[in-house]
Amino acid sequence: MQNRKSINWWTWILAVFCFVQALYIYISSPSRPEPTEIVTVTKVGSGGAIYEILYNSGGATVPMVYRYFLMAAQQSDEEALLTSKKSAPFLVTKSSQAVREVHDDRVKLKTDNRIYEFHNVSAFKVDGEFNIISFDLESVTP
Repeated sequence: MQNRKSINWWTWILAVFCFVQALYIYISSPSRPEPTEIVTVTKVGSGGAIYEILYNSGGATVPMVYRYFLMAAQQSDEEALLTSKKSAPFLVTKSSQAVREVHDDRVKLKTDNRIYEFHNVSAFKVDGEFNIISFDLESVTP
């Protein structure tokens, strides 16, 4: 019986150790990789822009991912990259050059690869005024 108590005790210690290690890994890992570069900037509406940002953090085994952000037009690329870290993208895909046409408050998008996330409406704020943009997505899988 004494051996059984010892086994139970060590099992609980190992379980707690594994839980603490998993919690540390979860807390210390970044939620989103760092952006690599701005690929394109497309002017939208009055004072807004769509920023296509490349995330190439996976190396040789993970494909490049493009995130599309709608935000107020920024003065520089560095400023846009900093602002994108605080924003949520409306489109996350493997396809580059997804923005095809811009018509006032509507944007036509076309992708020919995997889509990870998409929202058909997004907004940006310029001088205290919200501007809402709608997105029409056409997707063709290879």
